[in-house]
Amino acid sequence: MKGGFKNWFASFVEGSIILRGISKFAGYIYSKLNSGLYSFVFGSYDTMSETFDESVIGGERYRKRGRLSNSITKAIEESMYINAVASAMNYLSRLSMRVIGAFFMSAGIYTAIAQVVMYLVSESKISLLYGIIAAVMILLGIPMMFSGKAFRNVMYTSLVFGGFVRGICGFNERNLNLDAKPTGRINAAIVIGLPFGILSCVINPAYMLLLIGVIGFAYVILINPECGYNLALFALPFLIVLPHPSIILALLIVITFISFCIKLILGKRYFKIDLFDVIVACFILVLFFGGTVSYGGMQSLSVAMIFIALVLGYFLTVGLANNKESLKKSVSILVVSMLLVSAYGVFQYHTGMISAEWIDTSMFSSIDGRVVSTFENPNMLGEYLILLLPMTLAAFLGENGWFKRIGYVISFVAGCLCLVYTWARGAWLGFIFATVVFLLIWNRKAMGFIIAAIVALPFSVPFLPQSIVERFSSIGNLGDTSTNYRVYIWRGSVNMASDYALTGIGIGEKAFDRIYPYYSFAGIEKAPHAHNLFLQLFIEVGILGFMVFVALLICMLQNGFSLAKHGEDKTVRLIGCGAMCGVFAALVQGMTDYIWYNYRVFFIFWIAVGIVSAARRIDYSLRKNKLETNSENSVDITI
Repeated sequence: MKGGFKNWFASFVEGSIILRGISKFAGYIYSKLNSGLYSFVFGSYDTMSETFDESVIGGERYRKRGRLSNSITKAIEESMYINAVASAMNYLSRLSMRVIGAFFMSAGIYTAIAQVVMYLVSESKISLLYGIIAAVMILLGIPMMFSGKAFRNVMYTSLVFGGFVRGICGFNERNLNLDAKPTGRINAAIVIGLPFGILSCVINPAYMLLLIGVIGFAYVILINPECGYNLALFALPFLIVLPHPSIILALLIVITFISFCIKLILGKRYFKIDLFDVIVACFILVLFFGGTVSYGGMQSLSVAMIFIALVLGYFLTVGLANNKESLKKSVSILVVSMLLVSAYGVFQYHTGMISAEWIDTSMFSSIDGRVVSTFENPNMLGEYLILLLPMTLAAFLGENGWFKRIGYVISFVAGCLCLVYTWARGAWLGFIFATVVFLLIWNRKAMGFIIAAIVALPFSVPFLPQSIVERFSSIGNLGDTSTNYRVYIWRGSVNMASDYALTGIGIGEKAFDRIYPYYSFAGIEKAPHAHNLFLQLFIEVGILGFMVFVALLICMLQNGFSLAKHGEDKTVRLIGCGAMCGVFAALVQGMTDYIWYNYRVFFIFWIAVGIVSAARRIDYSLRKNKLETNSENSVDITI
């Protein structure tokens, strides 16, 4: 048979009366969505954006460099201190590895000597930790003594650190000037090791090394903000190993944002203000007032400041992921990070490193426990996964290279498996909803697949693991302690929201803890939040702040659906729509939990929102450039 079985099966499917009916129904639905109120409300953002560009706020004259900007630029470029720091950092990056090795060996030896002297003089105990640090420095310095290459060259070509320098930091040979000769003197390095050893008597040497690393890395971010942004995307799930991970993440974002603003002032980066940016800025003001006018006092203000710092991640995404390649790179970094988190979660489940703390064992005896991976509880892990899984699927569908596609498939499967092991029912619902929406956006033929899946679902239940069926079918069952607990919190929170609708109570757990007990039901006087994103936000910032958030969500949907409707570049369109579906999934779970309780999940939420906005702008710019190119190439035959 010509064309083989594949063509025969395709013709058979197309000839099926049932499937033809489904196809016609899908076509009817899509035709309605592409016209009428839906098309006007959600598919007209490009027109709204163009109107905003012509307005006073978005006008070109506000994007031109004025006298103040030129003065600041001149002051920065001619600053003696800035030039001195730049020269010093450039010199240090060109240090020979032999010189750095001499410093490590010298510092390690002097640190060990200092501990012995302190023991002899004051009879204090020798610190085992300091001794280990001294030994590690000496051992690190020995192999360095055999290399005459410059530090920057070694970092760029290293198998271990090369991926970080090239991928995360975004440096290339032109940026680093690898042809520059190594510099430095060994005798000077040995002398500098002496004060390091003396200071170890009063300061932990690990802290001194950490300070040197932080200063160096802060300078790297200053000259290349993409480095700080990419590091934040990759490292945020793993910051749990450090003290105060949320504060560290917020500081990293603030430093990166300041560096980005300096680049803007110097004219080395570009940022075009969009209508959506203005709404996000208004929401930042809402967060600020929610922290300053609050029943929570200073705790509310500190929470608001961290929130505001993390929302800046949205502006960094729009400003730095401003072309197709940088957008794909950002998503790739997120996916690699998610793969590691998911792999660790699967490892936890299959090795028994799980706890039954988060589950009603009397109702779900077949479930031994729930995984948390690098997050504080399984619900937070589920929120993190469902924000990124649709983007992972989108990246797979938009990628042409098979090697990367296999990587995306592995990441997606690992993420889905880890999501199952969280046993987070709200996350499951959100992921299912987001997947359906994404498939409908991806291909209108997916409507038939979805309907077929719904029809086949009852027949597939006997083949599913009993634990999954029991967990899923328990949704809405008030016999489950978790569901019953939430329902009573919602009832009390609704009463509280009605009394504080105009002003709100302020942001933060302390503000909620002060007011909620007056509205709580017996036995549930203690609750950290309302277990519902929308209800919690309404309680905290009142009806006006809540309306700003609703406007923000509508504007985000307009960005996403305009991209879905008009998007021309396949990869950019799919990534933007995948990010939008990730936000969809999180909002669905937000109906049953306060997904912003974890700062790292809050940050990823705004990164996803930023990717939606960035993808629409990139695609719009590509379409606009294509139209201009076609217009220039057209031939005028008018006589």
